[in-house]
Amino acid sequence: MSINKKGFALLLGMGTSFLLILAGVVLAFVYAIISAQTTLHLSFYFTCVFFLSVFCGGYAAGSKGGIRSWVPAGLIGLITGGLVLLLFYSTAFFIPGLTELLTMILLPAFVSSTGALLAANRGSKRRFWTRDKLTG
Repeated sequence: MSINKKGFALLLGMGTSFLLILAGVVLAFVYAIISAQTTLHLSFYFTCVFFLSVFCGGYAAGSKGGIRSWVPAGLIGLITGGLVLLLFYSTAFFIPGLTELLTMILLPAFVSSTGALLAANRGSKRRFWTRDKLTG
Protein backbone atom coordinates (compact mmCIF):
# COMPACT_ATOMS: atom_id res chain seq x y z
CA MET A 1 0.00 0.00 0.00
CA SER A 2 1.38 3.38 -0.92
CA ILE A 3 1.72 6.22 1.54
CA ASN A 4 -0.67 8.26 -0.58
CA LYS A 5 -3.43 5.65 -0.23
CA LYS A 6 -2.87 5.37 3.54
CA GLY A 7 -2.95 9.15 3.91
CA PHE A 8 -6.17 9.34 1.92
CA ALA A 9 -7.72 6.63 4.11
CA LEU A 10 -6.84 8.53 7.28
CA LEU A 11 -8.21 11.79 5.88
CA LEU A 12 -11.40 9.98 4.88
CA GLY A 13 -11.73 8.56 8.40
CA MET A 14 -11.07 11.92 10.03
CA GLY A 15 -13.61 13.62 7.77
CA THR A 16 -16.19 10.95 8.58
CA SER A 17 -15.57 11.43 12.28
CA PHE A 18 -15.95 15.21 12.12
CA LEU A 19 -19.08 15.03 9.97
CA LEU A 20 -20.74 12.64 12.41
CA ILE A 21 -19.87 14.88 15.36
CA LEU A 22 -21.25 17.89 13.48
CA ALA A 23 -24.46 15.99 12.65
CA GLY A 24 -24.83 15.00 16.31
CA VAL A 25 -24.44 18.61 17.46
CA VAL A 26 -26.98 19.81 14.90
CA LEU A 27 -29.46 17.11 15.96
CA ALA A 28 -29.01 18.06 19.62
CA PHE A 29 -29.55 21.73 18.77
CA VAL A 30 -32.73 20.92 16.81
CA TYR A 31 -33.96 18.74 19.67
CA ALA A 32 -33.31 21.53 22.16
CA ILE A 33 -35.28 23.99 20.04
CA ILE A 34 -38.21 21.61 19.49
CA SER A 35 -38.47 20.47 23.12
CA ALA A 36 -40.99 22.15 25.37
CA GLN A 37 -38.53 24.26 27.43
CA THR A 38 -37.53 21.36 29.65
CA THR A 39 -34.17 20.75 31.21
CA LEU A 40 -32.05 18.67 28.86
CA HIS A 41 -29.18 16.45 29.96
CA LEU A 42 -27.28 15.58 26.81
CA SER A 43 -24.00 14.31 28.25
CA PHE A 44 -24.84 10.64 27.57
CA TYR A 45 -26.02 11.57 24.07
CA PHE A 46 -22.80 13.44 23.28
CA THR A 47 -20.72 10.58 24.69
CA CYS A 48 -22.49 8.15 22.36
CA VAL A 49 -22.11 10.53 19.39
CA PHE A 50 -18.42 11.02 20.18
CA PHE A 51 -17.55 7.34 20.41
CA LEU A 52 -19.75 6.41 17.44
CA SER A 53 -18.07 9.04 15.30
CA VAL A 54 -14.59 7.90 16.30
CA PHE A 55 -15.49 4.25 15.62
CA CYS A 56 -17.01 5.07 12.23
CA GLY A 57 -13.98 7.19 11.34
CA GLY A 58 -11.69 4.28 12.13
CA TYR A 59 -13.98 1.94 10.19
CA ALA A 60 -13.85 4.20 7.13
CA ALA A 61 -10.05 4.39 7.36
CA GLY A 62 -9.74 0.62 7.73
CA SER A 63 -12.07 -0.18 4.85
CA LYS A 64 -10.23 2.18 2.51
CA GLY A 65 -6.67 1.69 3.75
CA GLY A 66 -6.57 -2.03 4.47
CA ILE A 67 -4.95 -3.94 7.30
CA ARG A 68 -1.89 -1.68 7.60
CA SER A 69 -4.00 1.36 8.54
CA TRP A 70 -5.22 0.18 11.95
CA VAL A 71 -2.30 1.65 13.90
CA PRO A 72 -2.43 5.08 12.23
CA ALA A 73 -6.23 5.02 12.58
CA GLY A 74 -5.65 5.48 16.30
CA LEU A 75 -4.65 9.03 15.40
CA ILE A 76 -8.27 9.69 14.42
CA GLY A 77 -9.41 9.06 17.98
CA LEU A 78 -6.39 10.85 19.43
CA ILE A 79 -6.91 14.01 17.37
CA THR A 80 -10.69 14.02 17.76
CA GLY A 81 -10.43 13.49 21.52
CA GLY A 82 -7.80 16.19 21.79
CA LEU A 83 -9.95 18.66 19.88
CA VAL A 84 -12.99 17.90 22.05
CA LEU A 85 -10.83 18.35 25.16
CA LEU A 86 -9.55 21.66 23.75
CA LEU A 87 -13.15 22.72 23.18
CA PHE A 88 -13.92 21.90 26.82
CA TYR A 89 -10.91 23.93 27.96
CA SER A 90 -11.94 26.95 25.90
CA THR A 91 -15.62 26.97 26.91
CA ALA A 92 -15.47 25.92 30.55
CA PHE A 93 -12.46 26.51 32.75
CA PHE A 94 -11.77 23.32 34.62
CA ILE A 95 -8.80 21.14 35.32
CA PRO A 96 -9.43 17.56 34.31
CA GLY A 97 -8.09 14.70 36.31
CA LEU A 98 -6.16 11.74 35.03
CA THR A 99 -9.28 9.67 34.37
CA GLU A 100 -10.80 12.42 32.21
CA LEU A 101 -7.59 12.75 30.22
CA LEU A 102 -7.43 9.00 29.68
CA THR A 103 -11.09 8.91 28.69
CA MET A 104 -10.84 11.79 26.22
CA ILE A 105 -7.48 10.87 24.68
CA LEU A 106 -6.63 7.18 24.95
CA LEU A 107 -10.04 5.53 24.82
CA PRO A 108 -11.03 7.14 21.49
CA ALA A 109 -7.69 6.03 20.03
CA PHE A 110 -8.46 2.43 20.99
CA VAL A 111 -12.03 2.71 19.66
CA SER A 112 -10.93 4.09 16.28
CA SER A 113 -8.20 1.44 15.97
CA THR A 114 -10.79 -1.23 16.74
CA GLY A 115 -13.06 0.15 14.01
CA ALA A 116 -10.17 0.10 11.52
CA LEU A 117 -9.26 -3.47 12.48
CA LEU A 118 -12.86 -4.60 12.11
CA ALA A 119 -13.16 -3.05 8.65
CA ALA A 120 -9.79 -4.38 7.48
CA ASN A 121 -10.62 -7.87 8.77
CA ARG A 122 -13.96 -7.80 7.00
CA GLY A 123 -12.31 -6.65 3.77
CA SER A 124 -9.60 -9.31 3.91
CA LYS A 125 -12.18 -12.04 4.55
CA ARG A 126 -14.19 -10.84 1.57
CA ARG A 127 -11.09 -10.90 -0.66
CA PHE A 128 -10.17 -14.37 0.63
CA TRP A 129 -13.57 -15.85 -0.16
CA THR A 130 -13.78 -14.30 -3.63
CA ARG A 131 -10.23 -15.47 -4.45
CA ASP A 132 -11.02 -18.95 -3.15
CA LYS A 133 -14.11 -19.23 -5.35
CA LEU A 134 -12.26 -17.96 -8.41
CA THR A 135 -9.36 -20.41 -8.06
CA GLY A 136 -11.41 -23.32 -6.69
